[in-house]
Amino acid sequence: MNGYLMDTNHVTAWEARNPALVAKLNALPKDTVVCTSSITLGEMAASYEMTNGDPPRRHRVKQWLNIYVIPYAVKVSEGTAPYYGNIMGRIWKKWPPARITSTENHLRARGVDINDIWITACAWEHGLTLLTTDAMQSIRDVTPEVTFDNWC
Repeated sequence: MNGYLMDTNHVTAWEARNPALVAKLNALPKDTVVCTSSITLGEMAASYEMTNGDPPRRHRVKQWLNIYVIPYAVKVSEGTAPYYGNIMGRIWKKWPPARITSTENHLRARGVDINDIWITACAWEHGLTLLTTDAMQSIRDVTPEVTFDNWC
């Protein structure tokens, strides 16, 4: 599959009608796959639960997500697991911890968000370009199979 997988920051920018992003989307051929992952949907749901934002706006955003994003979300499945495991293994081998530490602490020290590994794994599994504003440098360094771009 060729196309694009939007990270949370791109979905948020799309909903906010970011001019650069909207122009890129409008220029795509009609059959181009543009989707997001279920991990991104989880990040967005968490942000709603962790903030006390404007309830009418939250309702409008949820409606927008239900129409334009959720039906096209790539699900994390058992097929995603080997890609996730591969990325984790590559990070661990390229930058082994200096001392015994938890996985979370080691990744944090490398500037890696675990959700970004899952999102990258989804992009890799489906052959999609990952659209993100995040640096994700450690992840990018170990996944030459994944193309990253930023439309915002």
